Amino acid sequence: MLSVTRMELDSNLPIVGCELTPKMYVSLTSDTVSTDDVLNSVPIEGQFLRYTWYRIESDANAIPCNVHPSEPTTIQCDKCGNSKRFVAQSNHCSPKCYQDAWLSHHKAAHEESLRLGEKDMILPNHVWVGRRLRYQNTDPSFNPKRWMIGHTRTYTPTTKDIGYFLKLECDVICAVTFEDLKRSRTLETSRVVPLPTPFPRNLVPVIGVDVRGKSKPFTVLTYNILSDTSASDKQYGYCQPWARTWTYRKHNLLQEIVGYNADVVCLQEVQNSHLNGFLAPELIRLGYDFRYQRRTDKLDGCATFFKQNKFSFVKDYCIEFDKIAQPFVGVDTLASQRLIQNNIALIAVLQFVDPSGNLQQICVANTRLEVQLVLEGVKQDLKDVMLWQVYRLLKGMSTIAEYSKGIPMIMCGDFNMTPESVPHLLVVTGKVDPSHQDLKYDPNGILQPLAELAHDLPLVSAYSAFSRLPTDAMFAKHKMSVNSSSVEPLFTKCSKEFTGCHDYIFYTANNLSVEGLLELVEQKEVVKNVALPSPQWPSSHIALLAQFSCIPTYK
Repeated sequence: MLSVTRMELDSNLPIVGCELTPKMYVSLTSDTVSTDDVLNSVPIEGQFLRYTWYRIESDANAIPCNVHPSEPTTIQCDKCGNSKRFVAQSNHCSPKCYQDAWLSHHKAAHEESLRLGEKDMILPNHVWVGRRLRYQNTDPSFNPKRWMIGHTRTYTPTTKDIGYFLKLECDVICAVTFEDLKRSRTLETSRVVPLPTPFPRNLVPVIGVDVRGKSKPFTVLTYNILSDTSASDKQYGYCQPWARTWTYRKHNLLQEIVGYNADVVCLQEVQNSHLNGFLAPELIRLGYDFRYQRRTDKLDGCATFFKQNKFSFVKDYCIEFDKIAQPFVGVDTLASQRLIQNNIALIAVLQFVDPSGNLQQICVANTRLEVQLVLEGVKQDLKDVMLWQVYRLLKGMSTIAEYSKGIPMIMCGDFNMTPESVPHLLVVTGKVDPSHQDLKYDPNGILQPLAELAHDLPLVSAYSAFSRLPTDAMFAKHKMSVNSSSVEPLFTKCSKEFTGCHDYIFYTANNLSVEGLLELVEQKEVVKNVALPSPQWPSSHIALLAQFSCIPTYK
């Protein structure tokens, strides 16, 4: 006898544009349970499942919590309520919710208002104060209406559903008589909320190289979008589970990526299933082509998209660091654990689409380098392996540069290296200091001879251009968004474990000029979310974007 034993959603919070597909546990016999659907076209024992979605009228007086939109507001900041400022941001579902918000960002908002002379926002004498609100409808005669909105297993909420509850009924139906056999299951969601809009970021013009013959500008974006396999509860448990799901994040990511309108888009931590099932079809529809390389023995990899009306594909290369490491590994188990890190770099050569016959090409490298080893629960420091992988990437780029004289080169991605570390200095200075402490430990001999740890590519970090902006007040915040010493962004990743710079866009300064940069995010904007990812920020990283022009090289 067919029956549904359980029905559940990954998240009980429905969001506009994010499809809802319940997990089904269907009892086929007394000892057989399946998660497959049972369709009218393929009934089991003459029975199938019928789905009906309803939009249910919510309590019009209920106001959702600012932090947990699925919960009604029960407490509000007293000062915000009286002054009518920050009202939406001061609605909370519980005293704990309010107290957490007060410590993370709400108190800072009061302090900033006080600094600006807004006396009505003066801080309370104690740590936090809230007034109780009763927004729930307690009228026993309240009878919510409902509207039928769908007849498939999956439903995608629309803007018409905002503020309403959703209900799914699953009935067992006789395939012959279409009689309802009265073995139904139901589930209800919380209120439908709108999809958060990406944080607005603008392109900031910078002073480029003033020469004749520069190409038309083009933009390059790099973004670690955080794979599902990485977005675990263990690592990102502070983020609401529903905000970590790919079902939710993919819409935010696409909206953000499309909004930047970059000519070349370099993405890291792209799962193959997410690429083929969502990202590639959506971006191809918008005029992009792409190349993809999965990491060795992993589910994710690097994807490089490019606008077909700007570039045509010429050739690509893949650097598989595990293969290069094989001569150092041999039969040494520990060496294998240290050197086999599954990392790759995808290098694409693209040619400008130019009706005038200009055959200018560019070379774009896209990578994510991560080296880690945990032995007996202790994380091992693998600075030698990180340096070696950066060096091998630079060596690969140098080889391409040697055979393609004068080709402009861009190297970007998530390098997991910090500014002014030895790998970073190797990139931007072309050499390392042999006496540096980080070069003392090389158990596998991968850094020998040290004199060869060098390159001739004139690589410069794109975001160092912010340090060269005028001292005018209008540019002050952009100059302050990079470190005065390393001239790199103060942070490109913000998690509970690490806040700092891991992502970069490097370019060859002899044939490329930076014309603009996507503004960086002020840390106070991220602090509001405590750490990333969050409902508004779909990844633990932020995107970087640079606008370039090719400049002629004279011999």
